[in-house]
Amino acid sequence: MIWWLIDEARARLEKASLVALQEENDWLTSVRVRFLDNLQLCVDVEVAHRGEKFPLAVIYPINFPDTPPIVMPHDERRLSDHQYGAGGELCLQWRPDNWDAAVTGAMMVESAYGLIAAERPPDGRTGAVPSDHRTSLAAELRFETWRLMVPKGAWASLEGHLSEMVVKISLAMTARHTNRVAHLTTIGAPGNELWVSPQPVLKNAGTRTGYLLRTRQDMSALAQHGGGEIDDLSKLLPDLAPLIGNQELPFLIVLEEGGRHTAYDIQWSRNGLPLLVPYRIIEEGELAKRSASSRDEISTKSVAIVGCGSIGSKIGASLARSGVRRFLLVDEDVFLTGNLVRNELDALAIGWHKVDALSDRIQQIVADADVVTRKVALGGQTSAIAMDATIELIGDCDLIIDATADPTSFNLCAGASKRNRKPMVWAEVFGGGIGGIVARVRPETDPPPLEARNQISTWCEDHNKPWEAAPKGRYEANPDEGPPFVADDADVAVIAAHATRFAIDILEGGETAFPFSAYVIGLKKAWIFEAPFDTWPIHLRTLGPWEVDTGSASSDVIGGLMAELAGEDVR
Repeated sequence: MIWWLIDEARARLEKASLVALQEENDWLTSVRVRFLDNLQLCVDVEVAHRGEKFPLAVIYPINFPDTPPIVMPHDERRLSDHQYGAGGELCLQWRPDNWDAAVTGAMMVESAYGLIAAERPPDGRTGAVPSDHRTSLAAELRFETWRLMVPKGAWASLEGHLSEMVVKISLAMTARHTNRVAHLTTIGAPGNELWVSPQPVLKNAGTRTGYLLRTRQDMSALAQHGGGEIDDLSKLLPDLAPLIGNQELPFLIVLEEGGRHTAYDIQWSRNGLPLLVPYRIIEEGELAKRSASSRDEISTKSVAIVGCGSIGSKIGASLARSGVRRFLLVDEDVFLTGNLVRNELDALAIGWHKVDALSDRIQQIVADADVVTRKVALGGQTSAIAMDATIELIGDCDLIIDATADPTSFNLCAGASKRNRKPMVWAEVFGGGIGGIVARVRPETDPPPLEARNQISTWCEDHNKPWEAAPKGRYEANPDEGPPFVADDADVAVIAAHATRFAIDILEGGETAFPFSAYVIGLKKAWIFEAPFDTWPIHLRTLGPWEVDTGSASSDVIGGLMAELAGEDVR
């Protein structure tokens, strides 16, 4: 849709306003209308200030006058501090956040001239124009090709040390197209670090070494260099001259006593000269509390996740983000390409055992995760010793999560839960993705896991759906009528999220937020579900204690039983 054809009156007004502006102001020396390849209207103007000429393009967007014209230089010049990068759009008085359709292109040109003139006062100094525009860090970084991430606590580690010092640093480097992000990982020589990053170790990242220069000198010559080739690096950085030879040039961070921080990656140019590549320093402040869970409480708890497929992988990653740091992952399966459709893992996991790949995923989310893995299928063909040791490890955890939808696995997890008096959570997507179930049991508060499952099975039968534990990984079904139901990633994610909330509720302790311990959640209009997210709670009845108390048995009784089992005669 071409706006100037639809609104001819507005198009003529725009041209007349620009002509009038030129007649009234000698600083507007040229106005020329042209059309871009897509018939987009563009007006080339030239403004003059104190003998310098500034050619600008005023580009009217397709949606004008609903959105403002774009005013930008014809070349790659950096005209203003209020500009979206060199050669980019000027940030003027009227912007998308305060746009008024009555504003004309001529008014935008006048605003551009006002900005240029204000930043170039007659005394020759650089003028500062207060900004009325509030932008976010993310918006600013759109124009920063090279970035240095500095985790919280890095600079604080230098307190108490010399105000003039040079120390080694290490960095991890990641790349995406032409962008580079450097992550400060250590300060200090290997084995004698002053600081080590608490952030997760980046997988498949490059490495870089360099120096941090802490100085009381004025390093304006470096800070104002702006990047590019330099003839004599030693003159610019005399303190580092002995360290910089013909070897690989370093990454450099300079901390001045006045508070100015600069960073450069120093490389060799094609001309054989040192090349300064400036990096925007992003100092990460204290991580805001973004989780509703009590991280301090649940960080001390251990969680066993049996089954690291679609549901288990999502639960594991979500619990890590919520503050859990100790995991036991149990699964013998290998991650294949077909698993990509519903799993938390990505293509880097293909060919790896799921427990190993999920362990890496968790450690990419939290650096201090303690993850134990067991490549075992509960009830599968493996040695009795390995199976028994795995079940013992499961019983030692503070919470057991069965995400296999496999009856044998459930029975073994249920036995470990009851025997060790540990809470248990399980989740399952119904065949065909029509819905799913999440359930929990807590010692003495809920019935033991097997009894709870029997009650859920009875509830399902009462609602004309016999309980059928689906084979692992099977989320497809063919109903008698209509197209087949297929559970997709969103369906699995819904059930996994509800199971995760159950897990967090248990780990935090205290009064529960859930009045029921089992819920059947609809994802489609089918069976008893009137619509997606139609939820049916199931009341689980507690019938008695989980275990018979054997603590009162006397030593004689215990000894007699041991002898009887051993076939010995005890007198």
